[in-house]
Amino acid sequence: MLAGHLWDGTGAPPQPDMALRIAGKRIEWCGPAGALGSNAGSQVIGLRGLWVLPGMIDAHMHFWGLTPGEVTPADFQTRLRAAQQQARDLLHAGFTTVRDLGSPIAPYLRDASAEGALETPRILAAHVGLTGARGPWLIPQPSWWEARVIRGSESARKEVRRLHDEGVDVVKIGASTGPRAEGFGDIPTLTVDEIRAVCDAAHGLGLPVAAHAIGSEAVRRCVLGGVDTIEHGYGLSNEVCELVAASDAWIVPTLRTRAVRPTPESQATSRKQMDTLRRGVAAGIRYAAGTDSVGDVFTQHGSGNALEFELMGRLMEPAAALAAGTRDAARMLGLASETGTLEAGKFADLIGVRGDPRRDLSNLQRVEFVMHSGHVVRHDAGGTGR
Repeated sequence: MLAGHLWDGTGAPPQPDMALRIAGKRIEWCGPAGALGSNAGSQVIGLRGLWVLPGMIDAHMHFWGLTPGEVTPADFQTRLRAAQQQARDLLHAGFTTVRDLGSPIAPYLRDASAEGALETPRILAAHVGLTGARGPWLIPQPSWWEARVIRGSESARKEVRRLHDEGVDVVKIGASTGPRAEGFGDIPTLTVDEIRAVCDAAHGLGLPVAAHAIGSEAVRRCVLGGVDTIEHGYGLSNEVCELVAASDAWIVPTLRTRAVRPTPESQATSRKQMDTLRRGVAAGIRYAAGTDSVGDVFTQHGSGNALEFELMGRLMEPAAALAAGTRDAARMLGLASETGTLEAGKFADLIGVRGDPRRDLSNLQRVEFVMHSGHVVRHDAGGTGR
């Protein structure tokens, strides 16, 4: 493969006129195009007009199988078919890895994809969440938003073991809620001891823990309890920002989900998210990109998921925003040895865009080439050659 410019995600500056040799699913070699040499029988993919960079990662999204404007979810099989198309749309938009943090549909997609039956990104699935006995987490909504109650440390350990046996890749907890039916609130739902019990049990089984947590007290409890990732994580005091920065936890700020909704409440939340991000970046918190997109009319899955990079780039250096959805997201997800950067030995997950994404992060919403595990799934220019 010949690239006009290569941003490999390792932290090295972009390089012009580069090449990658791909064997099977993985990158075999990367270097200057002039050093590529010839290999009889190999196919040359010419991307000299594009910037080539690692495939994008959405570290917080949901395959609910909704259709735009849908309020009451359809039956499971209908939503499964919709989610299959949404997964394909995400892959063709350049997202080669995603983490679904709450949907009973995601494990089906993950397993079918692993067997080669579906064209989807690499999927990490949480299935259902664990939370305290209060708030909208427990409102019954048939098999599309579901949570299980934990009360006390032993209950927490039992439910984690149950999730492990059901095959989850990550344990999701709902550590905060709001009044009535508002899930985006700062009322804590779990004690530090309950969170610690979840984390101890999950880590003992090789599973990370992701916590929906908003507000200083809920996030403080999550840090003390040992969670790996804090989802949303806004409305934080400077003291709690510093606490997170000093810990091993990451924050996934999920900016898109509120920024694109026009209601006064959503826009107020968006401003609060951006304020917390500004102070969190200054404190040194580690961030990864995730959109909290659900496939509704405002957050349809596809090219719009890449808006997250542009929003993060308003308060981060563009290269840092790029890293948040490639290298750093892979590190957070425990996939750093497999994807997130373009290096020999890693999966050939890469995309091509027309302009320098560091100068205009919206270029990531106009992907022209996608390769996933060595398989070309999109090539708008078509053809091959030098």
